[in-house]
Amino acid sequence: MNTGRNIPRRSGWKLAQAVFAALLALTVVGIVRAGGPPWKTKPFEQWTQKDVKEILGNSPWTKVEYVPAPWKPGGSGAVSPEAGPAPVMGAAPTMGRGSAGTAGASQGAAGGPADAGEQPMGTPQGQATYYIRWNSSLTVHEALVRDAILNGKMKESDAGKYLSAPITDYELLVLGPDMTPFQHATPDELKAKSSLRGKQSKVDVNATNVNMVRSPNGGRLTAVVFTFPRKTAAGKDVAAAREKGLQFECKLKDLDLRSTFDTRKMVDQKGPDF
Repeated sequence: MNTGRNIPRRSGWKLAQAVFAALLALTVVGIVRAGGPPWKTKPFEQWTQKDVKEILGNSPWTKVEYVPAPWKPGGSGAVSPEAGPAPVMGAAPTMGRGSAGTAGASQGAAGGPADAGEQPMGTPQGQATYYIRWNSSLTVHEALVRDAILNGKMKESDAGKYLSAPITDYELLVLGPDMTPFQHATPDELKAKSSLRGKQSKVDVNATNVNMVRSPNGGRLTAVVFTFPRKTAAGKDVAAAREKGLQFECKLKDLDLRSTFDTRKMVDQKGPDF
């Protein structure tokens, strides 16, 4: 007589398969999350120094550009074998989010070339390296705050004072071991010669403010911070609703610096961040 004992056995096996599949899926998700970028996988309070370095030096918010350097003697732009990797561009921020780039640049580029004009390893012959950071990103601000906390320059309890300030404009920081082309330009000239353009919107704007950041003694120029409005005077958004990229350009005598930021990748746990 058929007692029906095979039925529960088969049901149990199917249930076990379902549970196993669910656990496997969770495991895969866990692995993906664990191996993802820090700005998508954990809150900034848990970022390590390695995470901060990745965000400030190798993320969608940071670009490395090589440009011809005709201002150098003979235009050689020789590469030093002792030059370091791309700088982290991080340092203790001051209170007030708009000055984060100023604080970071004024103390130099961690991990970068030791001497002014010395190009990092990997720079093509006859060219100069420039690092461009999207400074108005919340992710970047959080990384600067976390860096300050990890280096004992800020108390964790003070982080909120800095991060709570609203971001009203786009801000880009430019620095490099050789800032010669910028050294000979005035803020007004830099405002007129720099622009930000949406690839989808086709809307472009000039910088409304330029901050020339110099070494502590007020001498050597270490970085330039450009501020751009999010809208034109007529109220048109620089970034379209589904913008694919924002193009930065600064064209001076002997320098044509351009870079495009992919806004589709500039995303944190909460969504677009630029």
